[in-house]
Amino acid sequence: MSVIGKGTPSYTFTRTTGRVRNFRSPQDVIESLDTDLGSTIALVASGGTTFLSPILGQLGGIVCLDGTLRSHLAIVSREFEVPCLVGTDLTGELADGTEIVLDIDDGAGVVRAGAEPDSTAPAQDVSAAWWSYVRRVGDEIAVKDFDVQVTPEALDALLAEELTDDRLDDLVQHMGRAFKPEMTRRSGFTSELFPMLPYMSLSVIEDFHSYAERIAVIDAAVPAEELGRRLREGPNRVSPLWIWMIGYHYLCGRECLIRMGKLGRDERREEIRTVVDFWRRLTLAHRGDGTLDYKDAGFTNRYLPQPVVDELADAGTVLDPATSKALKRLNATVSGYSFLYFCDSRVGICDSGPYPRRGAAARRTIVRDYLSLGPSAWAYPWAEDLEPPFAGLTMALTFDPASFREFEINDWGTTFTEPDQLLASVTEAAVFGYRADGSRELLPPEAWPEVAAAISKQHMTLYQRFAAMDRRERIFAATRMYTSGLRPFAALAGVTDSIDWSISDDTLALYPEPFDDDDQAAAIFGTALVANDMPGSFSPVHSRDS
Repeated sequence: MSVIGKGTPSYTFTRTTGRVRNFRSPQDVIESLDTDLGSTIALVASGGTTFLSPILGQLGGIVCLDGTLRSHLAIVSREFEVPCLVGTDLTGELADGTEIVLDIDDGAGVVRAGAEPDSTAPAQDVSAAWWSYVRRVGDEIAVKDFDVQVTPEALDALLAEELTDDRLDDLVQHMGRAFKPEMTRRSGFTSELFPMLPYMSLSVIEDFHSYAERIAVIDAAVPAEELGRRLREGPNRVSPLWIWMIGYHYLCGRECLIRMGKLGRDERREEIRTVVDFWRRLTLAHRGDGTLDYKDAGFTNRYLPQPVVDELADAGTVLDPATSKALKRLNATVSGYSFLYFCDSRVGICDSGPYPRRGAAARRTIVRDYLSLGPSAWAYPWAEDLEPPFAGLTMALTFDPASFREFEINDWGTTFTEPDQLLASVTEAAVFGYRADGSRELLPPEAWPEVAAAISKQHMTLYQRFAAMDRRERIFAATRMYTSGLRPFAALAGVTDSIDWSISDDTLALYPEPFDDDDQAAAIFGTALVANDMPGSFSPVHSRDS
């Protein structure tokens, strides 16, 4: 994004994107009083405060052509925590509706040209730009600016495209380059309760053995893009993480089998195309902006419609020390329970956002889903008779992004911040409990300790259940946990009973040898996906010369 202006930031704010609105008279301000200004960046000539005072705290940002850090506008915008540049020198005029980005580089404020969608751009031009992005190599952790403007019409065209051999390979290589650095950045695969590398290896291999057939049934009943659109409608359904896993776990299984000498790189190409194309269409429709991963979108995912987020966040309670403590306790309790429920995996917890907070320009909201606390579409045997107070929980957590030097949500849906205490910076929170029929209930702060206590009781029941299992039972319980990943999509498509969910004989033949052995599993999994001689984790699907 090109720099189109420079100014002095009124305080250290995080990068802010919005659309310009010129305010030249009090009448302009009055006419804006009944509008949502959270994504509006006001452009004004002078550094006085009173001119914008009726709306100042509601704005997404301010660009002032005059003034210094001692200007009233700089002082008050800082108190409201509204990103503001004063004494700004622009390279040209900015018309109403122009998208711009306010940013800080080495302490200096800059205005960058935003990504202005060109609704007249032919769909084929967007397609060419999108596939060019897919083929591009990013930095050392595979980050690359997503500079493609994907309108709804262009998105429909992308969804309808044929996944040719070359495009399939381009997509697989893009995924491999994105995945490899994330594997090196994550924590080790260890657990005292579950043999993680044996069950992870078995589960991704089983995904490779079974997904093509299962996906064909689901896709025939309800196309992937329609599933993606339905799942955008609200939280606590199927998280972006489970969508992400469809493509990535499948390709991990392929790579392990290649490493073991049980699969050639050019084998089962049509099955690979079936799965990767389903994942591509599901992901594009669900995210809605043309990106495929959190990393593509600058470590964000704002898949929920803003009105849905507004409804969640508006129900929030302003936290005091007591309610903040209760929220932290509830979050920690449910997090620990979810990790156990999903066999020491994080897949039951997923953050999306950060979303703008309506009426609080400098605030952002994360929506955190705890997807399954009891019997669910995943049909896990260990959960059949659990009786948690709710089937799932959703938290809307509002915070000040200026509290953090670094902020990202990775492809596992986990938020990482520096400093690393997100909840310590949460100023408002809403907690919703979901029942098995999909209905939800807003939980007042006084109910949070009760819910935490009830979850703790279920935690002990579940812990004793897993502790009573032998090693083999735990390995295959955890394998089933992952390999049931398509069940919620099958349920939404109405075809759960049309699919065989048992673990295939091809996968069972790999236990106990080699996957009862932790060291052998680590060698196969680690060498296949990380310690290889490729730029990414995944092998090409075909030779360009073939």
